[in-house]
Amino acid sequence: MLTSRDAALATLSEIANDNLAERARQEATARILVAARRAAAALEGMAGEVDRVAASWDPEAVTALEFAETLPPREMDRLLGEAPRWAQARLKAARAA
Repeated sequence: MLTSRDAALATLSEIANDNLAERARQEATARILVAARRAAAALEGMAGEVDRVAASWDPEAVTALEFAETLPPREMDRLLGEAPRWAQARLKAARAA
């Protein structure tokens, strides 16, 4: 069990080691994965890079953040780069339906 002291020390360690940017990337990736899973459940069609990566995540096994932490940097970069276009396409398709 993670105590508040442990959480504080972990955060301080990230700051001290200048890992905030990587953590922010992982958190953004996790948010995209959750959004993709929700969109897949609510909307049909449209399979792209974001959908492919989200489909490979097992939310019953690990959290979205834990999964994002395991992604190779190149794959995370692709996902983060594709996410805005993916979201725009999803929104357009949902509005047209």
